[in-house]
Amino acid sequence: MDNKSISLKKFNIGFILLFLCLLFFSEQKNTIELLLSVSTFGVILNLFFVRQPVIFFTLCYHALQATAKVFYAVINKTSINELATYSNNADLAEASRLSCIGLIILSFAIYIVLPKIKSAERKNTLNIKKLLFAYGGCIALGYLAMSMGQLGGLYQILNKLIILKWGIFFLIVHVGIPQKKYYFIYIIIFEILISIISYFSTFKDVLFVMLISLLILNLGYLKIKPRVFILLASLSLFLGFTWQNIKDDYRLFLSAGEKSQTVKVGFDEAYDKIIDLVNENPYDTEQTFDKTVDRISYIDYFAESLNYIPLIKPHTNGMVWLESLLHISQPRLLYPNKKVIDDSQKTMEFTGIMLADAEQGTSISLGYVAESYVDFGKYLFIIPIILLGLLIGWLFRKLFQSNINTIYCWALSIPFYFQFYGLEMASEKVLGSIITYAFIVFIIVKYGKKQLAWLEK
Repeated sequence: MDNKSISLKKFNIGFILLFLCLLFFSEQKNTIELLLSVSTFGVILNLFFVRQPVIFFTLCYHALQATAKVFYAVINKTSINELATYSNNADLAEASRLSCIGLIILSFAIYIVLPKIKSAERKNTLNIKKLLFAYGGCIALGYLAMSMGQLGGLYQILNKLIILKWGIFFLIVHVGIPQKKYYFIYIIIFEILISIISYFSTFKDVLFVMLISLLILNLGYLKIKPRVFILLASLSLFLGFTWQNIKDDYRLFLSAGEKSQTVKVGFDEAYDKIIDLVNENPYDTEQTFDKTVDRISYIDYFAESLNYIPLIKPHTNGMVWLESLLHISQPRLLYPNKKVIDDSQKTMEFTGIMLADAEQGTSISLGYVAESYVDFGKYLFIIPIILLGLLIGWLFRKLFQSNINTIYCWALSIPFYFQFYGLEMASEKVLGSIITYAFIVFIIVKYGKKQLAWLEK
């Protein structure tokens, strides 16, 4: 039995013990939801931990969004439905169950198409200075795109090119650790610092990519010590809790008191303010933990739609996903006047609750699993999810069966996380983002061999 199989066996034993402990403390509440929650993580772990760490990490975050309130309810010995945000009738338990079933189905659909993938092997010919230059080029391209303002459909293409920086970051880690050239540490610090002036918690991006990179390399030629993973996970949690504690006051400062997602202060002002807030704001652990659970969990809108559809409004019989397909069939680059979809309007339409919309600078989506329920109901909602899983698995198959070096395949696969980052993604954004990025990857694989060769000595 190899080290990978031993690690997986230990994880499975840990999951069983975790379930038994939580079941003991649950007082017979949320038992089915708890079983499905632990089973969802178990399925994702066994299917992808060794075979495809990128998909493993991505789907684990989806699963966390589907189950966060289940675990929270169990720990607090309460019913999950008592944690509803918008109405007392919201069925959070059912929303969590259906989300977990959807994720399990999605996982198997991806798995049956996914090829057997080789572990990352060390590539000694990569030039770390050229990699740093390429990473800097992606950063510069991002600032150029922002300075040019509204670019319409062109920005969608540029965004996928910019996000390639995370694949380059992986290559920098891949080369740097064996050579003891830890440039990636400076990149982590840089990414966290520039996130200070962001309206959103973008600091987590670099930490998540670092975790994914180490997972890939640990299952390949490197043996990363467990304490490194613990350190990264702890740093992510610390920054996440700190952000939840100060974000309301900080965002109000960034927008100069306006209800918009715009930054109207400079870096120095933002840096001074965030230091002041961290020092001044009392750290209420329980309150911050509650906020973090609310932020991570994404089943409340689904729970509201379960009450609203079909009782008030009938199922749409596939129209939501059909509109998504029609939407992505008309690239904004070629159709600049294409209708802009307001996610909040769609969510309000299928839940009956009032939310801030695009006019208030807010976009709140229902999520692709909930949209599948709106289309097809409790029993057939898995149809588009199966098709989505087959598409994802097929795209990974085409990438890893291409004739470029495996290490480049891993690098190009890492930005996939940002194309399918959460349960909250609307169907048209899931499809549009995945297909657009797949197109960029296809171009690189087909015509970018000289550019990839330039990265080598």
